Amino acid sequence: MNTPTFLRQHAALAGLIILLIVAFLLKNTDTTTLMGLESDPLHELNTPTSPAGSTDQNNSRSNSKNRPVSSANMAASISHAIESSFRSKVEPMPDFSAFTEVKTKKLNFFNYLKKLSRTANGKIVKIRSQLNQMNPQQLTQKQGQLLKRLSKSYKVQSIVPAEQIDLLLYKIGIIPRALVLAQAANESAWGTSRFATQGNNLFGQWCFSSGCGLVPNGRPDGATYEVRKFKDPQASVDAYMRNLNSHGSYKGLRRIRACLKAEGEAVTARALSAGLISYSSRGVDYIDDIRSMIRVNKLEPWQKSWWGNSDQHSCSKLVQLVRPKVATEDPIHGITDPEVQ
Repeated sequence: MNTPTFLRQHAALAGLIILLIVAFLLKNTDTTTLMGLESDPLHELNTPTSPAGSTDQNNSRSNSKNRPVSSANMAASISHAIESSFRSKVEPMPDFSAFTEVKTKKLNFFNYLKKLSRTANGKIVKIRSQLNQMNPQQLTQKQGQLLKRLSKSYKVQSIVPAEQIDLLLYKIGIIPRALVLAQAANESAWGTSRFATQGNNLFGQWCFSSGCGLVPNGRPDGATYEVRKFKDPQASVDAYMRNLNSHGSYKGLRRIRACLKAEGEAVTARALSAGLISYSSRGVDYIDDIRSMIRVNKLEPWQKSWWGNSDQHSCSKLVQLVRPKVATEDPIHGITDPEVQ
């Protein structure tokens, strides 16, 4: 008797066995996902690469106590576990150091990151869809739980459902692919850095609990931060986008995005890059590098008539960069005076 025939004749027994197996697996796993989207826990907040934005909490998971599980919740959990089993695995990161030809290395790196970026932005679109479907006056239990978790993750202080939904829709938005590619290339040395190869960390994000990541060489005495380790490169991209959409250091980036959307204009990486002033201690020089990478590698159309330099555009002031003053030698008095570039 072949397997299909056996299963048809003993459907009830097979179903019971499957339920018992899945229930056992659920009991022995701590992994949770949101809306069927595999990512880091929503309550974890990721830090930028420099001390200027490193105000996040430790990325430790909260311990949960055993709770009674209703038959309805058990059924939902089993359904969720079965659906999760069909989720495709993340493609491992290639060994980009093996590419000896620069053009080939860049092409392969960008092609790999495009897939990760598309998946991460797809998750954001799904979350926004869930929020748009909510009626704040008639939230289901599942919607209420989701709204609570998202509000905690994205630092929304309001407890009024209508306000929570509006604030979350303001904060949670897609990140232009060109920005993802440019920052990943810059932060990970085209996928060859120790943090990328050993920790799947493509954006230099920090964590602050012992053993949460890799200790940087030359870390100052007394410093406790580590460069966070991720389970796979996709988790790194997901966390990076969540970081830009939630961390207080990137309010400027979110204001630029909201302004462009209000004007009905495309949200570009060039424009949003102005909101990365706190991502690196290098400040404006870092933004110049990111923009240069976008332009040189033609990651998005580069406008010759850049509206950011025109006071006529309603969003121009949001993207104009204030360059630091530099010291120049005074030939008469032999001292240095600040001079604006």
